[in-house]
Order: sequence, then structure tokens, then C-alpha cells
Amino acid sequence: MKLKYYILASVLCLGGTSCKDFLDTEPTNFIAPNYATLAELETALAGVYDVLGSQAMYGDVVPYWLNVSSDIEYTNTGQSNTTAYIYTPADAQITNYWKTLYQGIYRANLLLAVVDNPEIDEAARNKIKGQALFLRAYYYFQLVSNYGDVPLLLTDKPSISAVDIPRTPMREVYDMVIRDMTEAEALVEDVAGPGAEGGLSYGGRVSRSAVQGILARVNLKMAGFPLNDHSRYTEALAWAKKVRDSGRHGLNPDYTDVFMKYAKDQYDVRESIWEVEFFGNNTGAHSEYTYYVGARGGIRNPSDRDKGISGGSVLATRRLFDLYEKDAENTDVPQASPDLRRDWNIAPFTYVGNPAVYTPNPDIWRRTMGKWRREYEVVSPKDISTSPQNFPILRYSDVLLMIAEAENELNGPTAVAYEAINEVRRRAYGLLLPNPPKPDINADLPDGLGKEEFREILKDERAREFCFEASRRPDLIRWGNFIGDMKSYMSWALANGAAQGHVLAQTNVSERNLLLPIPTYDMALNKALTQNPGY
Repeated sequence: MKLKYYILASVLCLGGTSCKDFLDTEPTNFIAPNYATLAELETALAGVYDVLGSQAMYGDVVPYWLNVSSDIEYTNTGQSNTTAYIYTPADAQITNYWKTLYQGIYRANLLLAVVDNPEIDEAARNKIKGQALFLRAYYYFQLVSNYGDVPLLLTDKPSISAVDIPRTPMREVYDMVIRDMTEAEALVEDVAGPGAEGGLSYGGRVSRSAVQGILARVNLKMAGFPLNDHSRYTEALAWAKKVRDSGRHGLNPDYTDVFMKYAKDQYDVRESIWEVEFFGNNTGAHSEYTYYVGARGGIRNPSDRDKGISGGSVLATRRLFDLYEKDAENTDVPQASPDLRRDWNIAPFTYVGNPAVYTPNPDIWRRTMGKWRREYEVVSPKDISTSPQNFPILRYSDVLLMIAEAENELNGPTAVAYEAINEVRRRAYGLLLPNPPKPDINADLPDGLGKEEFREILKDERAREFCFEASRRPDLIRWGNFIGDMKSYMSWALANGAAQGHVLAQTNVSERNLLLPIPTYDMALNKALTQNPGY
């Protein structure tokens, strides 16, 4: 059963603790449900997954409130709020993000406390255990990379008499993340692949490839700011190569089809290794939808519901537009690009009227995100403000670019690094298509690049490939010059046609924004918590 439909049936059961459980529980502890059968373990696991799709996670806060403002994307709401790096420890988005992550951790703790039940089939429960271990570690990865030192809570029975729990040093939290993910890697299923029997055929469940790929990401983060443990590049490279060498993954030859599949509710685990499940159209009880596509982002369309209404408030910066190569032989204004990603990711048009009329948009400072396009959605009728399109957490192109980055940092731009980045670039230029639009074009990087040159090109390649996928701010932070990059971009933007409202976030950002504030709500409950600098 696909995870999204299992969650529908399961999350309604969460918290359904029996009277006997209540009476048998010590009065000084929280009430913990008793998961005694495989079906009950699956129900508990669905609850751990369910956190991913909440509004406080990938449904809204992660892709929009926390990550919409960088050097390559911005929002045109013009508000002085979280998107513009104006927030306090009482900020609702930041508080809900923290609380929701800990909710997922506590659900995982409840499950992990009882999963080793010898009365349940070992192979089945080990798969559940592996997923719960990984998800708990992933939620801690989100906490430690955004808030720094955080309380490490690994019990299913927190005591109401011991609530003052200090923050655990981030290195210890990262060590726990690595430890639990590594254990999970041996327990979860592989994805379906060529010549293999069985395996996961959809990206909503955590697969072995997902664990390996995220382990590569965690190690890259540890290699960068603030730990700067460069030895982790070796681990990052090893984990990313495991995904590549499994033979179960490859790039979809058509970049645009990756995102059409999210709209059409189709899976492609070769490319989209792990994704957040969204479904429904905000009618009835059985829906889990995203505000990021629809109310926030998409090709601007204020009126035509059949086409898919979108506020179009997530836009590309001129810098992102300019990162894509221009066709020197083209005389259009602006010039066409041989990189097919540009005019898909950055919509060169809007929709006007009802029925919607395709209307070119020549203003490259005000072009909206086109990566997720509501016109391809198959759920009907379409909701006016939400979308059921899945959101990718890990794509195979990310694995390739992590290989290129780690290899370059360890050994310089070797053939391994070149091949990994060039594979992504060849797809971008249409060279993997059955009938490439320009079969004679050379998408490969030139030979002879130095380590620094290769590093800067790779940073730009990540922007071109993963724009609007909530990765740019974390990338800039781990590369160690987030504030400098944002301020440099602001100066460039104002000198190249940007209005002051386009760089509101860059105007406000400061050193304190390297970490989010510890929420006031939790500091009031937990007197052992300390606040991050600048708040």
C-alpha cells in the first residue's frame, strides 16, 4: 500500500490508548500506547511519517517561510516577517517547526521502545525499526542544523518531574544522527531495481538509498560550517557512491518530467529517491496538502481554477536567471538558453483571465517559480489555495553533485568529480533525450579546472538544479559565507535593476540568522535551555 493511503487510515488511530494502558501507567510519567501487533506498529510508523507533510514542515514552513529568501529566490509579499529574516523567539513558524520536529521524535521514541517484540515477525519489525530510527535521526538533523545545540531526548517516558533538560552539544547530536542512520541503513528495504526482486516502488517510504543519500548530506554538513570537520568528506563520498553503485538509480532523461510526475501522482524511484507525500484537494477529512505550491508558489494564475490557481509569490532572482547559459546565436530579448532547466524552473509567462490566457512575461526580475505546475495535476476539482503535489527531499541528481563536491574537496577535480557533475549537465542540456534539441552542443565542463574553480562552478550547478527545493540557504550556510554572500548579492542586485523590496531579506540578514532562535514557549517550560546569540 502506498504510504499516503496508509497514513489516511492510520493517523486517525494515533493516541488511541486504552483505559487499561492508562490505569497501568505510573502517574508521574506520560501515557504511552502499547503497540503489540504488526498492524499497530505500522500505525505508529505512519504517525512518525505524518510529521513530514505537516504545515510546520514541508507543507509550508520548510520550503517557504525558512528557505524562500536567498540569492536565487525571493517572495514578493513585501512583509516584514520570517521570510525576510525578521523574527523573534516567539515567532509562530519557528516555534511550530521546533515543536513539530520534537513531536516526530517522541512518536519515534514510542515506537522504538516496543518494536523489538519477539512475538512479531523479525524481518517485518526490523523494517519498521529501521524507518523509525532514520526518521528520528532526520528530525534531529533538522533541529541541530537549524537551532544548533538542542536537547537530546531518546526516551518514550519523559518524566513530568524532570523537565529542565539542557541543550546537548551539536557534535553529540550529529554523532547520534550518524549512529542511528547507519543502523537504519542495514534494516530498511532497497528500492525496486533492474534484476532485483521486490523492493520499494515509490518514494514515500524510506529506502536504503534514501538513508545512504541523506547520510552523505549529513556528512557534507558536518564537513562545513559550523563544525568544519573536513574528515567527513570521506564519509560523504562513500555514502553517495553506495547509492550510485547500487545500479538502482539514474537520471530521468527529461528534467521537466521529474516535476510533471509530482503533479500527476506518479513515482520514479530511479530519480526521486525520497519525497514527502501530499494528497487530496482540501475537501473532506482525508487530505494532506502543501501551501507551498498553490497559495505561495507556482505560475501566477489568479482566476482559472481548472488550470490551477496560484498566488505566484515565489520568484526567481535575476541572478538565478543569469546563472543559466545563454545561446550566443540567439537574438531574442532575453536570449534563449540551451539549458532546458531555465525556462521550466523560471516561468517566462503568467496566466491572465478566466479561462487563463498564456501571457509572456518579459520582466526577468518578476518571473515566478515554474518548477511545480498546477496545470498537470490530476486531482479534481483543484483547490484554490493548496496542492497535492509531492515534494522531493532527495533526488538522484543531488547524489551525483554530492559525489562531485566531496571528491573535489578530497582530491581536486578528478575524473570522478567531472563525470558526476557532467552527467547532471548533460541531462540539463537535453542530451539524454531520445531526440536532443541540440545534439552537437557540449554540456561538459572544460578540462583543467582548479579546485577552487570547480567548487564555484559546483555551487552554481546546485543552484540551477535545485532552485526552489529548500536547499540554497542550507548550502550557503554550510559553505561558510552565508552573510557575506547575501550582502554581496544585495549590492549586485541593486546595481542590476532590483527594487529595494526584492532585497528585503538581504537587508535584514545578520550573523544571528545563522541559527534560528530557541522558542520562547519552550524556554518558559524548560529552564535549562539557553538562547542562541543575537536573540
